[in-house]
Amino acid sequence: MNVYKNLIIVLALFPLILFGCNKKQINTPETKKVVRKLHKTKNEDIIVLKYNNGIILKWNVEKNQLIKDSNYDEILKNKKKLQAMLSSISDNEDIGVKVCTKKTSNLKKGDIAFIFLYENQKIYLFSCLKLQFDVMNENCKYPDALLDYIEKNRQKVQEKVKKCIEL
Repeated sequence: MNVYKNLIIVLALFPLILFGCNKKQINTPETKKVVRKLHKTKNEDIIVLKYNNGIILKWNVEKNQLIKDSNYDEILKNKKKLQAMLSSISDNEDIGVKVCTKKTSNLKKGDIAFIFLYENQKIYLFSCLKLQFDVMNENCKYPDALLDYIEKNRQKVQEKVKKCIEL
């Protein structure tokens, strides 16, 4: 009887021994993530995002907002960099974080570009998108459904913004 008991234990542990010891990670869609720089400062997660034309923006994951630093200010002073931000609205690269009002997916680099222009009053939602986004969550500074709308209509949003924005 002990022999059968030991055999059952060995057979039960065999898959764990055979497959569990292999520590090599396989690059499947689930394990392959966007490479991003993540900095921790004062218990806050900061993501550094690089765009064309040497543009660098930082996103505070905890506070769901852009960090206003010298890079941020430099973009506002440079017309070519503002145009590059406008072109970046179509960037669908997933940065791997959730944001307070986006329900359908993670935040994308194009969302950050849009937020940058929106925050700096380069985009007026109703006049550009011809849609009213007036529901605000008290814990978030972006209108509900805005980022989901951009996600579903990224190219269309970029085209509409190009038509109404003055750079």
